[in-house]
Order: sequence, then C-alpha cells, then structure tokens
Amino acid sequence: MDISEISKFLAQTTPFNQLPAFELARLSQRFTVYYYQAQELVPAETNRLLIVRTGVFSLYSDQQQLLAKLQEGDFYGYQRLLTELGDQDQLRCEEDGLVYWLDSTTFDELRYQFKNFDIFFQRLFSRRLHQYREQQQNSRFTLKIDDLIHRRKVTIAPEQSVQTAAALMTEQRVSSLLVEEHNKLVGIVTDRDLRSRVLAKDLPASTQVCQIMTRQPHHIDRHAYLFEAVQLMSRHNIHHLPVTEQGNGIGMITATDIIRAQQDHPVYLIGQIHRQQNVDGLEQCSLHISELAIVLGKQQVPAAEASHILTTITDALTQRLVQLAQEQLGKAPCVFSWLAFGSQARMDQSLNADQDNALLLEKEPVGEIGDYFQALAEFVCLGLARCGVKLCPGNIMATNPELRLSLRGWSSRFARWISTPTPAALLNASIYFDLRVIEGSRGLCNALQQDILARTVDNSLFLLHLAHTALERTAPLGLFKNFILEQDGQHKKGLDLKKRGISLLTDIVRVYALSAGITQINTRSRLQELDKLQIIEAKQVQNLLDAFDVLSLLRFEKHVHELQQDHDVTNLLDPAMLSSLQRHQLKDCFNVIHAAQQSLRYRFCRE
Repeated sequence: MDISEISKFLAQTTPFNQLPAFELARLSQRFTVYYYQAQELVPAETNRLLIVRTGVFSLYSDQQQLLAKLQEGDFYGYQRLLTELGDQDQLRCEEDGLVYWLDSTTFDELRYQFKNFDIFFQRLFSRRLHQYREQQQNSRFTLKIDDLIHRRKVTIAPEQSVQTAAALMTEQRVSSLLVEEHNKLVGIVTDRDLRSRVLAKDLPASTQVCQIMTRQPHHIDRHAYLFEAVQLMSRHNIHHLPVTEQGNGIGMITATDIIRAQQDHPVYLIGQIHRQQNVDGLEQCSLHISELAIVLGKQQVPAAEASHILTTITDALTQRLVQLAQEQLGKAPCVFSWLAFGSQARMDQSLNADQDNALLLEKEPVGEIGDYFQALAEFVCLGLARCGVKLCPGNIMATNPELRLSLRGWSSRFARWISTPTPAALLNASIYFDLRVIEGSRGLCNALQQDILARTVDNSLFLLHLAHTALERTAPLGLFKNFILEQDGQHKKGLDLKKRGISLLTDIVRVYALSAGITQINTRSRLQELDKLQIIEAKQVQNLLDAFDVLSLLRFEKHVHELQQDHDVTNLLDPAMLSSLQRHQLKDCFNVIHAAQQSLRYRFCRE
C-alpha cells in the first residue's frame, strides 16, 4: 500500500482536503485498502467509513431499488457511524474497483476535532435521508403523472403530411405526436396510425395528418394519479395518453412508461380487472383489495390518497361489470350514465362502504328500454355485491326502479326536493347531491349537475333548511370536553368516526359548495375551491382540511387493523385505544367541527 498515494488522494477529496497537512499524513496510515470484483457485495455490517477510489458501486434499498451510483470520491457507511443504526441497504460492486476503509474510532476523532468535517457528513446524511424518502415516495402507490412524464412536447400541425410526421417521430425517437392547432390539442397520431390508417390503406405520403389522426383524444391532467391513467387506458384500450395542464397539451404518457415506472402498484390490479371476461374473474380480483389496503397502511399512504385508490378500484369493477352486462344483453337502447352517489362519488370510499348508485337515461325507462336497464342494473349491482361492495340496506341502487330515470325525470325530482325541502327531501339531499358518472355519458351527467347547481345557487330557502339539517347532529364532545360515546348494534361503545365526524364535515362543506355553484364533488377539492373563492376564511379552510385528514386517517388505520385481525370493519372507535396525542387531536377535530357549525348557522340560518 502506497501511503503517499492515499495522502495525495485525500488532499483532493472533500472534506479531507480541509484538514491540516500533518493530519493528512497521519491519517493516511490509518486507512486500509480493499479490492472488489464486479458483482461482489460489500459487507453490510462493517462499522467503517468507505471511500471509493476506483470503480463503480451501486447502492440498493431493501426492495432492490437503485438509490445511488457511487464512484471515485463517494462515501458509504457514514449513516451507521453517525446514528449507530444499521439499515437494509445493499452495496454491490458493478465495475472492479478499490476502496479505502477508515475505522470508526478515527472517524469519531475527526468529527470531534474538526467542526467542518463533522458538518460535511451531517449534511451528507441529511441529503441521503431526503433522497431515500423520495425513493420511498416514488415506490408508493401515489405516483402522479407529473412524477413520470418528461416535459418534452413533440407536436405537429394537422395540415402537415404523414411523411413529415413519420420523419419527426423517427428524429425525436417517439411513438406518437400531439397534433396542435393554435396551441390547442386537437388530436394525436401514433406509429400504429401510420401502419393501419396509411400503409394498410395505401394512402400517399402527402396525406395530411388531420385525415388519419385520432380527434378529441382521451387525455389526463398532469396532477392526476398514475393509476387513473391506467384506468383510462385500460378502459378504452389505448396505449398513448396526452398529458394536459389547464387544457393545454404538455406531453404524452405511454403504456411503456407505466410499465417501466414501477411494478408495485394498484395499476396492475386495475389492469387485471379490465381484462376479466366474467364476474367470476372480477370476484377473484376483488379478493386482493384487502391485501392492497393492508399494504397501503404499512406504506403509511395518506388516508385521502388510500381512499382515492380504493374508490378507483370500485370504479373499475363497476365499469367492467357494465361492459360485461352489455356484452350479454346487447347494445344499450339509448345513451345512459351509471351514477354513483355518496362516498364513491366523492372519491373518499372506505373499506366498509356499501353501494349507492343509479341510472340516468336519455329516454324514458318504459317498455323494452325499461326492461333492458332493469336487467343491466341487476347484473351490475349483484356483481358488485359478489366483489365485496355490499348491497345498500336503504335500497339506494339502480335496481330500484325509482332510481332509473330519464334526465327529465331526475331534473324534476331534484327540482321538487329543492323547492319543497321537507325532512325527507333534505335527507335525500345529503345522499343524492354528491353524484359522479362512473360509466356511460358524461354529457348527460353534466347536464343534470348543471341543472341542480342552477337551482341551488343563492337559493336561500333551500340552503336554510339544508344548513339546519347539517346542524342536527353535533360532534361527540360533552360540556367538559369529554367524549360522548354511543353504542352500535352489538352494544359496543365508542365514537362513530363517520356519522359523528367525517359526515358532519362533508355536510357542512356541501352546503357551501351548493350555495356557490361549485362543480367539485370531493370534500377536499370543494374546500380548496371555497378557499380560492374566499367564501370561507383561509384559516378555517385549513382547520377543516386538517380535521378531515385526521379523522380519515384514524378511520383508515382502524379499518386496516381490523382487516389484519380478521375482524369486522366498523366506524366505531374506542378512544381508550388511542394514544394521548391522538385523543388530543381527536378533540381538536371535534372543536373544529363545532366552530364550523357555528359559522354555518351564522351564514345560512339567520331568518
């Protein structure tokens, strides 16, 4: 071992180059040198600092995800030396190389004697910790489109030739192009289009792109979740999906991009659902939902995101069942929308949610039309029940003939509820006014929603009664801020996190949203829109968001625990099972609800 070579190397390597010359000379004799061959693993339990002298080493997480490539001058092992805690990382030599090892005693002496030396490794550790968390975040189930796409937009004008399109795709090494006119997305063209719509039909190379492009293509917002892109691509059997921001195209995501992104993702369950050819197959897929929920819990995925994922899976099951029903029954006799109400509509579905759905039809459900949609409703609702989405005990399902109506029929019903807000009508308002199309015509559903909002905006009488209904139940806190417990059907006492917590928040926010004509259905999205419109003070919005998140998290963690213990999943929480901090947070949530109800009373109930 050449001591002078080590000393020379250290003099060029931060932070050793900041040490006095005499210290470097002494230090060089404390190092040992080791040669590693390609594919050889570095011992994980070595309590020493490693410095790469030559070669390339790959650092992998315990899930075999590449965290970093270490080359000349890079360090490893300092995390253990700083914290005295090991981790499950694995360091593998990729190209033959030399490393220098420094013992822990000398490393600690240098940290103690030289402040800059200590600061360097503390900061290095902080950066590594941040990088590791980012890797964990990216490996979770919450990847968004924006995390995946590269902001490289390759576009072509609709009047350009297909030969120009092919040349551009070859030059840019892409398999698809965004077709834009006046900076607006009007279509896409793919390499498959060039094969099947140009070559296969013997069209000339001068053919304009607008003649063979896919017009008004499906697209997805850059802030959407990755699993929503897979949902859309699986549902419509497409492999290229334009990514938009405020309606403008910014890039493209492909099936290949998604496959490369990760393999630990609910997108695969969603993809499997859309490939099933019968209800038996869907039932088998649904058996994995509980496993997925447990994994989401272990990954500490935020409750709002977990609910979004679970709702998307229910959407996929519903969509595939509607498609299978049509394969069996034949083409629908008219345009229709399969609607979801309640938690599925709001994208905050829990593990014990039951069905709340209906059918919106272009024509009146009479004769053959009525028979067809009755059969379709029974197929879908019974199929969902087989997949674990329980039948609604209140019969709020499309199998109920009163919930299979034309646009005119639904509009008349909502108009009656709004103009004559009886107790029954207001109960319906808390269920039916949160609606979302799951399969079928979006235009039909949008027409109904716009009709509803037009009737509720600034309708002081209806909003007065709706607000009174939202104030009938209160948060379960007593006079001295003690929890008020209630019993369920099995005589167990606890706090109903849904009925006396989450639903209260949902009801409050719905009143404000309907009064302002907000089209958003999700509670968090409604609150963000109310904040943007300055209808609710920013501080109160943040308090409501925090309370909603805490209550949702407590419920989700409880549900996951019950799944793991093979117990029935319920919303009744025994506060004695919470930590002191959690009980304090829960009381804060209930105080926030109380304050929000007071504000609601002041805003809408002054007669």
